[in-house]
Amino acid sequence: MIKDVNKFKEIQESRKVRIGMTYAALGAPLLGIAFGFAGLAGDVYPFNIAFPTGSMTFQFFELMFGVLTVFIYSLVTGTAKDNIRVLRARISWYGVFMAMTGLIADFLFFSSSAIVGGAIAGPLAGLFGFWGAVFTSLIYREKMMQKWTLIGCVFIAIGIWVASGGMSLAAPEGVSNITIAIGAGMGLLAAIIYGIENFAIAAGSDLMPEESSLFWRAGWAVVGAIILNFIIMPQFTEIATIMLKDPMWWAFAAVTGGAWGIFMIVALYMGINTAGTVGGGILASTGFVWATILSMTVYGGNEWSTSIFVGTIILFIGISIMLLRPSNLITKLRS
Repeated sequence: MIKDVNKFKEIQESRKVRIGMTYAALGAPLLGIAFGFAGLAGDVYPFNIAFPTGSMTFQFFELMFGVLTVFIYSLVTGTAKDNIRVLRARISWYGVFMAMTGLIADFLFFSSSAIVGGAIAGPLAGLFGFWGAVFTSLIYREKMMQKWTLIGCVFIAIGIWVASGGMSLAAPEGVSNITIAIGAGMGLLAAIIYGIENFAIAAGSDLMPEESSLFWRAGWAVVGAIILNFIIMPQFTEIATIMLKDPMWWAFAAVTGGAWGIFMIVALYMGINTAGTVGGGILASTGFVWATILSMTVYGGNEWSTSIFVGTIILFIGISIMLLRPSNLITKLRS
């Protein structure tokens, strides 16, 4: 009887974690919609006025619509009052920490995308799920060193390596190899900082209501974006004025910002808080793979690269291995 109960609990726990990983995987394409445009924005008017950081002005407007999306979510779930309560509490500094790690990583990714294109920056930044899993397994409570997890990570690493073979082909015309290396380095650094944010999200669920940590992660990022734009970019007001006068940019910001907000809700918070950083975080990071695909197709910021496409497929195989591993291993992962 006890054995049957334990087996039932194991099945229920594995089902819960698998649902969380599915949330993360389904929410990932929305990040591609939001950030796939980054590779194009840095090279078009008015953002090329301040190359390569001009796209951060667009991100500021994108973040505003993302915060609006998260605020509507908090109203629907009845947690809007908790947002104010958390702000008054001493733990409110943690929301600032999460927001600043995310914002710095966004800055590096957007700049990398502007320099070498989203098709290159995407696979590199997509490593953030791996780094988040590493930080969490070292500092927090999740187990990473398992056969199926490691096999999945090997496939992901091979996918990134194959994709990197097409970097010189996919980079915008006239970009030197040194510039590609600098842009790629910024993408890798963005992944590491995103990984720290992933760990912060997982740990933050034990410190404050999940919906409130989500709201202030997005809200403080808007405040940080204003400060960052004024510090590093004197042309911020000029670019913002041009954007405000053009309804097309408002429409772009609304669609991509809403997509970013939904990604935060579904993939990062539902996915990570349900499935953990190892399962949910790594699957959420595939959003940057979608950014790569959209950069080479819909947005047109990069030329088509077979190497990047094949590498992306291999990366998805690695993710599938992690997602479909046996239920007893999933429960051990969360023990």
